[in-house]
Amino acid sequence: MKYKGLFLFVGLVTSVMVYAQKMTASDRIKMMTAQENVEKNNLEEAYKLYREVHRNIPNNAEVNFQCGKTAFALKRYNEADIYFTKALNINPKISKELKMWIGRTQHMLNQLTEAKASLEEFKATLKGKRQQTHIVNEYIYQVEMAQKLMANPVNVVIKNMGKEINSEYPESNPSITADGQTFIFTTARPDNVGGKIDPDFGIYFQDIWMSTKDPNTGKWTEAERLGGELNTPDHDANLSISSDGSVIFVYRSVKGGDIYYSKKNKKGEWRTPEVVGGKVNTTYFESGACMSADKKELYFISERVGKGKGNGDIWVAKKTGSFEYGEAENLSILNSIDDESSVFLHPNGKTLFFSSNCKESIGGYDIFKSDLVDGKWTAPVNLGYPINTLGDEMMFTISADGQTGYYTTKRDDSYGGYDIYEVDLSNYRIPNLDKPYAGSQSITIGDAVSILKGRVLDKKDGEPMEVTVRIETEAGKLIEELQTNENGEYFITLQGDSKYKISIKTKDYKPIEEVVFIPKSGTKSEIVIRSYLMEED
Repeated sequence: MKYKGLFLFVGLVTSVMVYAQKMTASDRIKMMTAQENVEKNNLEEAYKLYREVHRNIPNNAEVNFQCGKTAFALKRYNEADIYFTKALNINPKISKELKMWIGRTQHMLNQLTEAKASLEEFKATLKGKRQQTHIVNEYIYQVEMAQKLMANPVNVVIKNMGKEINSEYPESNPSITADGQTFIFTTARPDNVGGKIDPDFGIYFQDIWMSTKDPNTGKWTEAERLGGELNTPDHDANLSISSDGSVIFVYRSVKGGDIYYSKKNKKGEWRTPEVVGGKVNTTYFESGACMSADKKELYFISERVGKGKGNGDIWVAKKTGSFEYGEAENLSILNSIDDESSVFLHPNGKTLFFSSNCKESIGGYDIFKSDLVDGKWTAPVNLGYPINTLGDEMMFTISADGQTGYYTTKRDDSYGGYDIYEVDLSNYRIPNLDKPYAGSQSITIGDAVSILKGRVLDKKDGEPMEVTVRIETEAGKLIEELQTNENGEYFITLQGDSKYKISIKTKDYKPIEEVVFIPKSGTKSEIVIRSYLMEED
């Protein structure tokens, strides 16, 4: 299964050469086998073989160089620094790219001045047009971005979500409902369904877990694995939960990677995921699905060829039927020639967050945002340091009131590897860079959303009813016709500080009509609950 950001592949091109110390036939075979493992992305096995050769001939420049590149790919930057430095001391000409690799390692070790110097030194060796087209220019730009953003940190408080959510095992893919009461995520723990380790990645098969907010304390309860038919003995990774909490989008490693969805049955249990229909899934990798609050659009990540810019891109498709979507549109202003790996749309439909390792990142994958202004998405902006660091930050989601963010990253206080962190955004402002941002200077654009939700039940027996709930302005202009789900639930986000007419009409039952005032707050989500009992006519 493909996990963007958690298992990153760095292309390593090798040529087995001998410097300072001769290789035995056995060492040559190990070097070639290690190279084959690199090409298959079996980096741990490759590193093991390279180090076995290194123990035999520690003063071979090529062996040190290959050990350094593989350590870098495994994000073991201190080890990479040792190997690259030794290769440089043995034979500076072992590779024309040695100085570039040294510069990249210094970047990851927060030696930014040294990193820029090393990268510039390598760039100076390039001839003609290559000086302007080589990827080293992107690395230099990232170092400069890191220097700017780290010198101007944004005003946020970041904390580990604690043992209620995180464990010594990897956690990722946080997602929260618009009412802020349900939090789901993916984790690889021994008490998952099946309890077995994936031999390809060396982690337990992943499952989807959930925590709810304690109404008395306001704190998250200890997470539990979701029941029903959602989790299996194989990998199960959530991509997002819908704003109303009725749908979970799931990634399945099928046909290169496809997007599935799961809904609740009348007992409140999650059903077996079904593949998303229409033009969303292809034979290429698809992931990162997030549905707009009105359920009319699906934003997702795809590596499909054609109109994409390269690697994973952000796409959007409009609803054509029940979990079916039409032709996907590439959101080109958000995408880069690098890799976009997750996407989240705020419930107001006007602010979009995603992760990318493009040149505007300060190292690895960073979180970016774009706002919908005059019907068009603005050029994305880096959320800044310390939200983003020199490592990887991925899978960002945010509460409907815009006050709290959640994302996947690895920090000094992580319980073990990647954890989920909470970000207090109440004082956040876009970092002050050279070029002004065309969208909101705060974390989202516009006011916090207001939510209207409830249930429709049969008055006689209390059974949920699948009916149409019509929402109009007080003047009678139609806003939406909502279909309640099989649990009788409906949900909609609305502009606050306004009155709305709710009407329900269905055969053999007395009609219901009510005018409801939806309050507005600029700092928090307002939730209005209206449930109705339908009486037989």
